[in-house]
Amino acid sequence: MPSTTAIRLATKDTPALRGACEKSARAVISAIRRGTAGKTSPEALTDLVDSLTGVIERTTELLLAGKQVRIVEDNEAMTTQKAADLLNVSRPHLVKLLDLGQIPQLPKVGRHRRVARSAVLKYKRNRDAQRESALKELAALSQRHQLGY
Repeated sequence: MPSTTAIRLATKDTPALRGACEKSARAVISAIRRGTAGKTSPEALTDLVDSLTGVIERTTELLLAGKQVRIVEDNEAMTTQKAADLLNVSRPHLVKLLDLGQIPQLPKVGRHRRVARSAVLKYKRNRDAQRESALKELAALSQRHQLGY
């Protein structure tokens, strides 16, 4: 359980939290830089510091709020059932999407199909954007024809 000082720091003094997170991010980047012998450009390191600072800050906020945090690799290989669950579709429907090439699949493990988590999330974002666009179009048609919806 977080201390009251830590909670006060996170809720009232956001610049102090941001500064602490940035300091942590810079320490991580410094360790990376030593390991790569300066092969990374300064711009890339700046972007990485900003990104890592945001991750540390958001993770801290969630933990202080009593929530659980889990880190998941984007290219994690998923079973077809887990991918179907993520998309909220049936496994046979997901297999059909794989066969049609709408979602790329990874090499099979034995007879079992695998899908990259990032590919499933990309498909989901595209599908959701298409749905949103279609709903907006329907709402506009409804307004234009005064259907009261």
